[in-house]
Amino acid sequence: FFDTVKPEKPLWVYSSEMVGSLMAIGGDVKGGVAISGDGSKIFASLGDQAILFKKESNRPVWQSSVGNAYNVAISKDGNYVAAATAGSESDENTNLLVLWNTKSSKPLWQYHSSGNFHDVSLSKDGSYIVGATGCPDRKAYIFSKESNKPIMRSDQLTYDSPVSRSKISQDGVLAVFNTDGGPNSSMLFLFSKGSKNPVWKFDSGSSRASRALAITSDGKYIAAADMTGETYLFSKGGSSPIKRWNLNTSTAPLDIS
Repeated sequence: FFDTVKPEKPLWVYSSEMVGSLMAIGGDVKGGVAISGDGSKIFASLGDQAILFKKESNRPVWQSSVGNAYNVAISKDGNYVAAATAGSESDENTNLLVLWNTKSSKPLWQYHSSGNFHDVSLSKDGSYIVGATGCPDRKAYIFSKESNKPIMRSDQLTYDSPVSRSKISQDGVLAVFNTDGGPNSSMLFLFSKGSKNPVWKFDSGSSRASRALAITSDGKYIAAADMTGETYLFSKGGSSPIKRWNLNTSTAPLDIS
């Protein structure tokens, strides 16, 4: 954990007691790290543990066993955290979207899907949570923090590939999802929390996988890129890109100011 004013040396380092591939952040089921808006709280997934830290110490505030996670998220105010986990359709304690209040290691709720949850994102105060699933489910979800019953569960968004990323505006009104493409599969979908039908969807014409996605805090702009480096900027008002760049290389995650 670094202070950007003095980046030469970490403020602290946390070393897991796990060994081998289970301790790695990266790879397929990659875990993740998220930080609150003021930097006071850090949430991470490492191996089968979800771990909450405060900036002052590498000693965990709490840990919770969740299984292998694809990603984690923390609300900007630092009051809520969530994890998107992998597993199997038949095991009700895997393939989970899990929500906690940071005051306790006991989850507020969890939701099981037939497919892995590939991503999770929280609104500013944690009131709304979005998630994206892989095969065989392949859907977009929006939840309220009050319940594990989805307030929006889309139809299947792809023919035979995962919905890769999910991002939500800070007020929780709009959510955007991108996919791994495939036959008859759109690259990008914009939803409002009030409807299971997308506000719009974008087809690039190539059905290539897109695993890079971001939305501005006010929900007005969306950025996305596919695995060949085709990078797009959209307005929430329509599915026609307002900017486009070709990076001519595969893309990692992106962000937008």
